[in-house]
Amino acid sequence: MPFKGILKDLVNRVKGAQGAILLDWEGEAVDQYAVISDYDIKFIGAHMGILLYNLNKRLREELGDDDIKGVTIDLDRKRFAIYPVDKDYFAVLVLSPEAVSGLVRHEIEATVKAIRERNTR
Repeated sequence: MPFKGILKDLVNRVKGAQGAILLDWEGEAVDQYAVISDYDIKFIGAHMGILLYNLNKRLREELGDDDIKGVTIDLDRKRFAIYPVDKDYFAVLVLSPEAVSGLVRHEIEATVKAIRERNTR
C-alpha cells in the first residue's frame, strides 16, 4: 500500500507540517513522509496510536461511543492531529504550533478520504 505520495502532498500543503504517517492499530508504520527523522515520526505515530486506542476504549466504556472523527493535541512546541482512516488504520500529522487549525482539519480529512479511496481499489 504505497501512500507516501498522499502523505507528502499533505505535508507540503499544510504550513508548519513536519511529517505525516499512516499506521495500523498496533502502531506499526505503513508509510510516512517527514522532514523530521524517520525515528521521530515513527515514535510519535506509535505513541499517538496508544493515545487514540485508550481514548476510544474510555469513550466506549464511559459514553458508549467510540466513533472518534479526529483528535488534535496542542503543546507548547508541537501540535498533533490524529485521525482514524477506518477501524484498522489511522493517520498522524505532526505540526509546529503556528499551523492553522481549520486548514489542518480540512487537509487531513481530505487525505484520510484519499487513503480510503486508494485502499478500496
